[in-house]
Amino acid sequence: MSDLPISPELFNRATAGNREAQFELAEIYMQSENEEHVELAEEWALKAAQLGHVEAMYWLGEGYSFYAKELLEEDPEEAKTYFEHAYRWLKQASESHHAGAILELASLYRSGNGTEKDVAQSVELVKQAAELGEAQAMRDLACIYEHGLGVDADDAKADYWNDKAHIAEEK
Repeated sequence: MSDLPISPELFNRATAGNREAQFELAEIYMQSENEEHVELAEEWALKAAQLGHVEAMYWLGEGYSFYAKELLEEDPEEAKTYFEHAYRWLKQASESHHAGAILELASLYRSGNGTEKDVAQSVELVKQAAELGEAQAMRDLACIYEHGLGVDADDAKADYWNDKAHIAEEK
């Protein structure tokens, strides 16, 4: 099979359609430096995501977005395709209230990558992620209010979200 720590039991469960096992297998393959293993990681994550595994959806969306950013200068058309893949998976994960996916989706709306640029929607999504307890979203929201990025500047709201972020990070 490979030199990775993959038990036959895990492989059998994944092959039988167990989405948890599929995602676990994807994570193991992703830890490898071998390009073939990275491709297998994507394949298994796609299988898990298609079966409704929310973390796999987020994982794929975040990965596609990262890859698209690396491609942006060299091959804008291919980058656009990967941003669209990222958008699709992040949108699905966000519908299950995955705070990290919501925050990553906000970034796509802010930049206009993979979707139409919509700063108001971006701010709304950052608020949603912050309200779900995502510390990075709380910091981002504090910055948004502090500098009036797409909203009216509001020092009280900036201080509120900065305080919430500090509390969340201490947990």
